[in-house]
Amino acid sequence: MMSQVFGWVAIAFSLTYKLPQIYVLCREKKHKGLSISSIIWQALVYIFYIVHGYIIVDWPILVMGAVAFAQTILLVILYFVYRDTE
Repeated sequence: MMSQVFGWVAIAFSLTYKLPQIYVLCREKKHKGLSISSIIWQALVYIFYIVHGYIIVDWPILVMGAVAFAQTILLVILYFVYRDTE
């Protein structure tokens, strides 16, 4: 039970670190400073987190992977949207 609590708290904290980057990217509408290869690599890593969480039936890992994957895909989309505006 306690490990689940720590898992959900870790997810809450870990999922907030991309929000400022998404916010600044939307506000500034510039992709400078973002490494698209790094972002795509992160997306691949999160796929493995999702599969791992599913296989071992660990909801905190599965949810963290899914939400972080969605945030990363949003960054990829914003990167290409704002790449064309510069």
